[in-house]
Amino acid sequence: MKKDKKILILVISSLLPLLFTATIHLAIPTKLHVDSILMSEHNGVNGIEMYVVSLEEESQYTIVIDTDIFWGMETSLRIGESPYMMNGLLVESGSYGGERMHFTASKTGDYYIQVKTISGSGFFDIWVDSGTIGPATGSNREFFNVSYLLVLVLPSVFIFAVGLLILRRRATRPEKQPSINIYRKIKKEEDGVLGGEKDVMICEHCGVEINKGVKKCPNCQASLK
Repeated sequence: MKKDKKILILVISSLLPLLFTATIHLAIPTKLHVDSILMSEHNGVNGIEMYVVSLEEESQYTIVIDTDIFWGMETSLRIGESPYMMNGLLVESGSYGGERMHFTASKTGDYYIQVKTISGSGFFDIWVDSGTIGPATGSNREFFNVSYLLVLVLPSVFIFAVGLLILRRRATRPEKQPSINIYRKIKKEEDGVLGGEKDVMICEHCGVEINKGVKKCPNCQASLK
C-alpha cells in the first residue's frame, strides 16, 4: 500500500511539466485579426515568433510576412492548427523580402502562424488578408516536426524515470537491524580458566559480533557509528 502511494505521487509529479507545457501556449501567441496589419515586429537570429488568428472554414486567405531587404533577413512562414506546430503547411522561398502564402481554412477556429528567422535579424510586418491577393512566394509544402512533441513530453518522461530508479534502489536496500548499540557480556575462557569479560556489539548490517570501538565491520565492511 505504501509503495502504491509512492508510485501515485511519482506519476502526479511527472505530469506537472506536461500540464505546464500544455497550457503555456495560451499566453504566448500574439493575436492577429484578418485584414489588419501588425507592424514592426522583431525577430533575432534563429528567432521564432508565434501568432494566432481566427479563420472561417473553406475561406481563402493570404498570409504575408514583409521585411525590408536592408535587414538581410531570410524567413520561413508556417501555419498549423496546433500551437506546437508539429504539422501544417510552410513556405520557405529563400527570399530576403519576406514570404507570402495562399491558404484555405479546413475548419472554423484558431490557426497558429509561426515566423522563423533562418538567417539575419530585423523587423517585419505581418498580416492576413481575406481572399487570394498577389502571387505567393512559393508553393505550400507540408511539414511534420517531432521536436515540439519531444519538448512537450521529455521532461515528464525524465522525472518519472529518475523517480522510479530512486524507488527501486530504496526497495533493494538491505534492512537495518534494530540497533548498533546493543551490548552484552560474554565469558571468555582461556586455557581452561574462566577469564574476564569483554563488551561486544552487534553489526546492524550482518548481525556479526564485533568488539566494542571497532569502526568498520570485519565481516561486511559496513561503516559503524
